Amino acid sequence: MDTTLILWIALGLVILGLVIAVIGILLLLKGMKGPMKEIKGSADNLKERMENIQLETSKLSHTANELKVDIDGKKEKITTVVDAGKGTVNSVVDMNSSVRVITSNISERVSNSKQNEAEVNQWTGVAANLLGMWEAYRDGKKTGNAPTERSRY
Repeated sequence: MDTTLILWIALGLVILGLVIAVIGILLLLKGMKGPMKEIKGSADNLKERMENIQLETSKLSHTANELKVDIDGKKEKITTVVDAGKGTVNSVVDMNSSVRVITSNISERVSNSKQNEAEVNQWTGVAANLLGMWEAYRDGKKTGNAPTERSRY
């Protein structure tokens, strides 16, 4: 056989191999087109879900901040009420102390001097009125009709 013929056959086989390789590459690319579309669709779907999650996260963060502000405001109001309650207790204790001093002063005057009987009766009436006002205040407080500081004056 002639060398030229062998070269032509070899060249034909190389060209045939290149054609088969190109066809194989084209078929591979065509076959990858469908899965690549699916991968792109999945990536777009994942991106959309991430955006939804970010939106919901920001809404939850905003709601949590609103709740914190609301709780802080209510906490301040409760603190004010508790402080007012403590002030009321202190006022009652002071008033009881004053009533005791007045009562002991009246008792001492009564025992020391019978001439001040009219004054004793007057102070007794004042003490009875104070006691009556205290009971009315306490009863009104239990029913929710206690007089306020302004309404008493």
